[in-house]
Amino acid sequence: MSRKRFFTGEILSLIFFCLSVAYFAGLVHFFPSILTDSITMGRGDPREILVEPGLGARKIAEVFSASGLTDRPHELSRWFARLGIDRSLRPGLYRIRPGSPWEIAKQMEVSEPEVSGMTILPGETYHELTARLGSSFEEALGDDSLFPQKMRLIIPEDTKSRLAFLLPETYSVTPSPGAVREVVKSASELWLRRIGGRLDQEFFQKMNLFERAIIASLVEKEARKDAEREVVAGVIENRSNVGMKLQIDATVVYAWALQGVTLNRVLYRHLEIDSPYNTYLYQGLPPAPICIPSESSWKASLEPQKVPFLYYVAMPDGSHIFSKSYSEHLEAVRRSRKAFGSDR
Repeated sequence: MSRKRFFTGEILSLIFFCLSVAYFAGLVHFFPSILTDSITMGRGDPREILVEPGLGARKIAEVFSASGLTDRPHELSRWFARLGIDRSLRPGLYRIRPGSPWEIAKQMEVSEPEVSGMTILPGETYHELTARLGSSFEEALGDDSLFPQKMRLIIPEDTKSRLAFLLPETYSVTPSPGAVREVVKSASELWLRRIGGRLDQEFFQKMNLFERAIIASLVEKEARKDAEREVVAGVIENRSNVGMKLQIDATVVYAWALQGVTLNRVLYRHLEIDSPYNTYLYQGLPPAPICIPSESSWKASLEPQKVPFLYYVAMPDGSHIFSKSYSEHLEAVRRSRKAFGSDR
């Protein structure tokens, strides 16, 4: 063997030895990424680790340690910082292999958390949401800490009524038992940004804003077209101002739903139900919101359009005929019935 080949072999062996030492010592981070891209980090099967919202790098390292991924959480936390990911770690469900703190940190550097979407639909009632999301939704609504500090002065004490102060949307949440709490927190924060941000200090008076929440819920159920929401809100305001009963079908539907009865359409006999939500029987607003209003319904309730109308009746396409007088309304009702092809 030539002396040149001998020295070449020694050099290659030395390089391999140094890389091996560096790998096990957690120092490969300082070598070009090409040396680590092909390495499978960690050992064994991945474990599912849930990182909940609001946790910092140190707490996340402790969660990983408690899950058996490492027995050196402080070192793991330091590697999060060295890799520059300590302030960008996101909540979610991760699949990570056990290993050295460096190996775990490298896995987190390239891992994407699993999240799921949870939707709150405009017009859903408290009972519909509770049936869909479970009893944890009721518990979350009752937790003041999930609402922004500013909102805690205005949200009603009645848990069910707080529904109106969440904004419908699809929210990305961590798959966990606390997902519903995440939704309530995010939905209330979104309400404060999009609706609360439009209000002056006068509206941040509990009863005034609570009445607007009720009106927004009525508009949500009555108007299918965004362009008509402010007009419907204007009619509700006009009828209230002249002392007329609101006579809103949606409140009758809600009153029967509280009795476990689902109405597909309101008939004359349904108008007799004795409920504070029956606006055919009782004057004024119902005692609480009947559903969760959309952003457009909230805006309509806060800024109802100045209109001369006192009546409206629905058409098959979801639009309404608005009338100033009762005689005009009777004609509109006739047209509506003809359009529906029935004597509804």
